[in-house]
Amino acid sequence: MVWGGIHGFYQVIGDMLKPCKDKLINRTRVKTDCFSWRILEMAATFCMVSFAWVFFRADTITDALRYIKRILVKPTPWLMFNGGIYSLGIDRAEMTILVFAVLILVFVEYIKYKKGLTLDVFLFSQNIWFEWVIVIGLLLMIFIYGEYGPLFNAKQFIYFQF
Repeated sequence: MVWGGIHGFYQVIGDMLKPCKDKLINRTRVKTDCFSWRILEMAATFCMVSFAWVFFRADTITDALRYIKRILVKPTPWLMFNGGIYSLGIDRAEMTILVFAVLILVFVEYIKYKKGLTLDVFLFSQNIWFEWVIVIGLLLMIFIYGEYGPLFNAKQFIYFQF
């Protein structure tokens, strides 16, 4: 409930402050039709959504507020690089898969940004061998990294916990 409320709050505040934002942009002559502006907007959106995810994942609102306080009062960004992240349930192989998947997503978004094409339109405009390499590669990734079979338990999926 809080998670959705925060996103609704963002929408309302964004709509209310739009005239002020536009006026400030005009007065300071900030370019809004360039890549750097888009990066700034994406970073702001990422930070706000990440903040809301704290409430989504916390067991209680008190826990969420405690997490946020700890982030603001005692930041420890070096923990991301000392190997401690592997003790939280993700190993090096999974981290490698995660990085590879993020790179694929960045590549797809780059195509969409630069060429104005969706992935399917981009693939259909390529040579047939390239299209098949991508399709076979994606299928292999599903077979290798997918979670299925007799040991698969659908109740482990996050949304079945509610």
